[in-house]
Amino acid sequence: MQNKKVVNRYKKNWKAFFEEVTEYKDVHLMMYPQDYQLEEKFDDLNDDLADDSKEMAMYYTEETQRMLNQRLGNVTKNDFIIGVRLRSDLVNVDADLKENMMSMFSTATDTIINLLGWEQDVSESFFNQFKEAEEAMANVMMMVGGVRLSEEELIYVNRYNFIRGIDHQVDEEMDKTSVNAITDALIDPTSTGVLKLNGEFDEAYASFVVVDEFRHNMAESELFYEAQTLPFPVEVQMKIQAEGKSKTKMDLNMKNQQLKETSNEQNQVGEETDSSVSTSAYLVKHLRDEIKNDDVNMMNWLSVIVVTGETKKECKNRAKLVIRHMKSAGITCRLPVADQLPLFYKFLPGERLDATSRNWIQKTTQDGLAEGLFGVTADIGSKVGFFIGWIDPFAKHTDLSSAIHSSRFPVLYHMFLANQQLRGSKTRSPHVLITGDTGTGKSFLAKLLFLYVSMLDVRSLYIDPKKELRKWINKVMRNPQVQKDYPLFAEHLERFHFTTLDSENKENWGSLDPIVFLPPMQAKEMVQVIFSQVYDFKGKDDIHTAFLQAIAKVIERRQQEEQVGSMQIIELMREHEEPIVQKAGDFLHEIVADSILKLCVHNGSNEALSLTDRINIIEVEHLDLPDATDPIESYTNSQLKSSAVMFALGKFCELFGMDKSERTIEFIDEAWVFTSSKQGKKVEKQMRRVGRSYENALVLITQTTKDALSEEESGNFGVAFAFDEPNEREDVLKWMNMEPSEENVEMMDNMFQGQCLFKDYYGRTAKISIECLFEEWQGALETVEESKVAVAEEKYL
Repeated sequence: MQNKKVVNRYKKNWKAFFEEVTEYKDVHLMMYPQDYQLEEKFDDLNDDLADDSKEMAMYYTEETQRMLNQRLGNVTKNDFIIGVRLRSDLVNVDADLKENMMSMFSTATDTIINLLGWEQDVSESFFNQFKEAEEAMANVMMMVGGVRLSEEELIYVNRYNFIRGIDHQVDEEMDKTSVNAITDALIDPTSTGVLKLNGEFDEAYASFVVVDEFRHNMAESELFYEAQTLPFPVEVQMKIQAEGKSKTKMDLNMKNQQLKETSNEQNQVGEETDSSVSTSAYLVKHLRDEIKNDDVNMMNWLSVIVVTGETKKECKNRAKLVIRHMKSAGITCRLPVADQLPLFYKFLPGERLDATSRNWIQKTTQDGLAEGLFGVTADIGSKVGFFIGWIDPFAKHTDLSSAIHSSRFPVLYHMFLANQQLRGSKTRSPHVLITGDTGTGKSFLAKLLFLYVSMLDVRSLYIDPKKELRKWINKVMRNPQVQKDYPLFAEHLERFHFTTLDSENKENWGSLDPIVFLPPMQAKEMVQVIFSQVYDFKGKDDIHTAFLQAIAKVIERRQQEEQVGSMQIIELMREHEEPIVQKAGDFLHEIVADSILKLCVHNGSNEALSLTDRINIIEVEHLDLPDATDPIESYTNSQLKSSAVMFALGKFCELFGMDKSERTIEFIDEAWVFTSSKQGKKVEKQMRRVGRSYENALVLITQTTKDALSEEESGNFGVAFAFDEPNEREDVLKWMNMEPSEENVEMMDNMFQGQCLFKDYYGRTAKISIECLFEEWQGALETVEESKVAVAEEKYL
């Protein structure tokens, strides 16, 4: 809804659709709160869990379901149904005289039988004659992305009218194929303003709130979308009937004459014409001009917003809330006292507006209907996945908590669906980008996703340069309350395998030596990347040539199973016959000595890093990373060495994901280190390429988006979470498929810590609020420890 151009294009498309179906005369629009089917979705998710985590994961999926149901009541999502009555005069237009005569005879017979109150079986041949007309209508529906309902779904849509508000299983209701089973309910209309629906085992109350008045201009009325922002599930239904142009012209002439007479009467008594009369006259003139256009017709329609409740009081209170809420949007609604039962039957599928339907009728042209935004909904993420937060369809809130508790739209997300060629998917890239300024919540989200991934049958790796995860996870694991109350969670955390690369520990030396863990071609390239961080070879051709020759000799010796590493490259340079090369070798030897580069440059006596555990976290001790905004020219020697280690880690991640026999994922924190230099971009690009041909996903967590969001890189991230970054808002908005308008920039400025824009693999973008439902997880996900003073600050708000 934040993209005005897209919204206007959507309305234009629906206007064309309504013009197309005008000849069919009768149309039924239905938005209803479909059951979210959380239980079924989590059952499907269970098939993807790791065997060693299944018990714990199933516990938390059940807890998620329980907590969401507790907060929302019945968790629902809005579904949209459109019905169009097929015209009998469009059926068998090419039939010969005999067939037409038989059809007329059959129609007359049906009429007589119905008048007598008898029933007859409808033969299959009756439906066959509509096949061609139905196929034509299906093609028209493609204009708005419509797909056919299955027979089971159509049964449920009919059945739903008799069980709305009553707890039920969708699959069970789809099995009720007979007419008696579909309508099996007792409807009690004896109370004013409500209907009592009695099911087989339960009961509920329903009220039909009628849409009564709009502003003079239907622009941005957005009835269907506006109703979705209510804090409880509602239906919006609309019955539409096209009016013949001859009747419209006659009514307009009569109205025009009436307005002229009223104006003349006011002028005769010395009064000016009322503004309401002038406005009406202008509208009539405008409409008469529009009706002259062949595509423009007047559409009569009746619309209701249906609310339900467990009690009569709850139902009526919700109806009052609907009336107040819609009034703020410029739409006047009424709660009929005595018309509830007629409205119930009027909005059953297949019922049409007729001469008796005179109350509450609205009149607009097709573009007025398009302004209702039928089919637009806040939906993002995957249908099957873990819960990560809530869609926030509102502009402003007082804090994150109010944004979370005012939403009815949960967000599920599964990280290994992007490359599964899903219907409607806009990408096949499994890679994920998480960006945002310091303190916006990106690390919290990354750790939440990593916890969820650790439950899946996936081998995972988290590169943690800041050593945050071990600190918080150990804190949680040492908590006796967590061990007592949540033993499954504590046991799961013990499966996390930490590897700390400490350059002061001789056993770690050479853990990331390219000569040891990389194939020859890649080893040569990575050695150059590492050494170029600490030595400038530009303009020193003799030294650079000797350096490259030394690399080739050491790699050849390694292939002959000799114990050598990157340190031997330096030794060969120190032994070179040219003094200038010897000096360069001496310099590199001193640079490596007693520094973090020992992790990447050693003699091959230690084994390189090898991870066989399913859940892995690599920390790097004594890492001195520059800030994301620092130019490369300002990096200190220590920061350049740390960057070189990060490049080697990135290359290791590439190898980690190159196992076609299993799914793998790597989380790279502080990933901006790669994108801030030419050498780093090469490493990052290689990591992304792995995911195209292997079942591998890469999650980059970075502060800056400028390099990651370039046109060249944009197609490589199937999913993105963009937290606020004040200096890059317009660039972020463009890449997230949103207009860089002042309104959207202000929307980002108003986002709280924990809120971000989420672009899923279907190409949809929404503003979401991240939430972890489980208290025991919070300690493991914390990134900043709240001080006592901060607690006191909030105490006095």
